[in-house]
Amino acid sequence: MNTRNRARTVSALAALSAIALLSLGSQVHAELIFSENFNLYAGTQNNTQYQTGLEVAYAGNVSGWSKTGAGVIHAVDLDTTAARNWAIMFYMDNVITKTVGIAANDSGASYEVNFDYGTGVYAGGGQATSAADSLLVEVLRADNTTLASGTYTPGAWSNPANANLAAGLKGTLSYTGDGSGVVRLRIGPTPPLTNDRFEGEIDNLSVSQVPEPCTLVLLGTGLLGLLAYAWRKRK
Repeated sequence: MNTRNRARTVSALAALSAIALLSLGSQVHAELIFSENFNLYAGTQNNTQYQTGLEVAYAGNVSGWSKTGAGVIHAVDLDTTAARNWAIMFYMDNVITKTVGIAANDSGASYEVNFDYGTGVYAGGGQATSAADSLLVEVLRADNTTLASGTYTPGAWSNPANANLAAGLKGTLSYTGDGSGVVRLRIGPTPPLTNDRFEGEIDNLSVSQVPEPCTLVLLGTGLLGLLAYAWRKRK
């Protein structure tokens, strides 16, 4: 094989490897470990939300979660039909904590907590989320120390542009496992926990393990080696 043809073959092999690597990348996804949509929330529905007219409730419970704070758990039903689509709202000092451990803490492994978040309010406009309010999302070890945390600021309430989850905000908290055992999630407002406002709301939580980038590199390198071997065999 002459030099020109050899170069063309090498280029073709590289292109095939790149295409195959992209294909592999599109098929390697984060592994879902835990999810929570809060739709089994049950509370006292006693009013409708300021401006939106959606049903709101307080003193509720969600299986697998503990709660602390005034009137907790508050929630708003984002579905106007008979179906339920509850999102949890955090008023003043409201905090919820996952009571059951999540197996998402292998040493050195990469994980992500993903969720939708936005503004909140109950029946009175004076308690709507302000531009200064934020939510604190934490990953706790079994001994209640914090493995990872993040602050998420949804902005000020405005109907309809930034009411509830209307702005489409997506939160991601990335962390690396330390092998200390199962983890739990804790969610509430950022301190101080004295503001007479709903500092935000959250929905559609998930915890996933994220594939390491080196995995795809190794796959691609191995594929290129196989292609090169096949090419040599055909010489």
